[in-house]
Amino acid sequence: MTPMETERLIIRQFAEGDWPGLHEMIVRYHEFENAAYDPTHPWPTAPEEIRKIAAWFASGESYLAVCLKDTGRFIGFVCLNPLEKEGSREYNLGYIFDSNYRGQGYATEACRAMLGRAFGELQADQVVTGTATSNVPSVRLLHRLGFRSTGEGRFALSRDEWERGIHG
Repeated sequence: MTPMETERLIIRQFAEGDWPGLHEMIVRYHEFENAAYDPTHPWPTAPEEIRKIAAWFASGESYLAVCLKDTGRFIGFVCLNPLEKEGSREYNLGYIFDSNYRGQGYATEACRAMLGRAFGELQADQVVTGTATSNVPSVRLLHRLGFRSTGEGRFALSRDEWERGIHG
């Protein structure tokens, strides 16, 4: 996959060498009260387990490292996983960002780039995601991205009749 660049970020293929940044982020992530709602919670925190996760992320193109453009510092990851739906190109958007970099617009910037990839290069019919309603920062992010609630804790973006990709 060709890396994506935004104004402040590089979104690129995960590398096994990203494990130290992933490890730092996951350790801090456990301190975030809404981490308990993550379906993968609790994430392992042992370095050898994080190395395995980084290697698995690096083996595919669904999980991408988000790095600051000016320093190359790993600050989180985004993922776009295809869903098994007959006759439909549907993807699930996920993300986790280091708490040291929250509230600065990086998640919005990275997720917008991923949505552009989904509806552009991947020709997605729909992108879905989910979050706990009590995770107010994540709910705000999803609304900012144009997602609309389709049920308790579920959000979706779909192509509309004009093939614009996103409607809310």
